[in-house]
Amino acid sequence: MAYFAMQYQVLFHDTMAYGTHHHTVNVKFQNIARETLLFWSNSNVEGAWVEQLRDIVMLTRESHSLNLEPVPLGGKVAILMTYEEATRSTVRLCFRVMDQSGRPVSCGYQVMVLVHKDTHELVTAPPLLTQYLDVSTEKNLVERLTGPSFAERVKAGGAEMKRIFPDEVRQIGVRIACADRHDAYPRLIDESLREYLL
Repeated sequence: MAYFAMQYQVLFHDTMAYGTHHHTVNVKFQNIARETLLFWSNSNVEGAWVEQLRDIVMLTRESHSLNLEPVPLGGKVAILMTYEEATRSTVRLCFRVMDQSGRPVSCGYQVMVLVHKDTHELVTAPPLLTQYLDVSTEKNLVERLTGPSFAERVKAGGAEMKRIFPDEVRQIGVRIACADRHDAYPRLIDESLREYLL
């Protein structure tokens, strides 16, 4: 299983008066990862979006964030994203955020729904959005935590955090969050730290 992974540095406008990131920035981390995967990873993104999403509206139906630790101004985090419970018109995006030491900062999810812009009926997701759901490929981003699901574990909190952030996931977090500017590009990466082309 792979993760979409990217680095983010906490900036002044992300912080509260006492110098650590605001709790709402954890949702911002989710949105940045989601949009980066869709836009940055597609070389012809403008053409792809215009063609494949011409009549589609993407709605965030549900969003949840479990906030675990603060990050100071200037601190870097790794944001890891996977997919869960995909149907023809919906998908749950799962997020893990860690600081430069691999300490969990937040985790959460968003349920995305696709509807026709005029009829508001559910529509089938185009290839631009489904390309990482094929479990027969190494590049799939399908969440491995099931029974209970990732979302159920986030809501449970406590001991479930160890299952959401096992050592191999935290190792990815350290690698991404600590990367220098030259190596801080978004990527697909698995638990053995092998990277795949986007």
